[in-house]
Amino acid sequence: MASKLIDRFFRAIDCLLSIALFVIFAEVIVEVSARYIFSVPIPWGAELSQTLLVWITFLGSAVAMRHGEHMAIRLVLDFLPWPSLRKGLEVIGNLFLVAFLIVGIWSGCLVVTRTWGLKTTTLQIPAGILYLALPVGCLFMVIGLWQFFITNRHNANERVQ
Repeated sequence: MASKLIDRFFRAIDCLLSIALFVIFAEVIVEVSARYIFSVPIPWGAELSQTLLVWITFLGSAVAMRHGEHMAIRLVLDFLPWPSLRKGLEVIGNLFLVAFLIVGIWSGCLVVTRTWGLKTTTLQIPAGILYLALPVGCLFMVIGLWQFFITNRHNANERVQ
């Protein structure tokens, strides 16, 4: 039940990421056209693209985490002859990753609370919206990592039986 809910949740994030990418693409086309064809710059365009790109980065990282595609340096692990040691080191590495993400959630929340009262230069939205991507993205990365491990453990149990 929870797994299906998380699947739907991440499908919604995938849709949001696609929409945000399309909005950035359209905004850049409109901005370049307005500036160079009509000589009328769009002052809020760069700020919109920047904000959406930050959100795409953190939400996209959560989607990658869910599929086990997060960045990892496996050079040493791949050469270890003992699978149990390799698995143990992977678990330790992922525990450090979760600790890092928890720090990201905590520190991101602190930054958001300090910047929420400030307004962005051209859009005049709370500046905290830009920084909110960090704690939200880190939280979603923890959820994605958790689901990845639950799914892999379930798949490994099915292969053994």
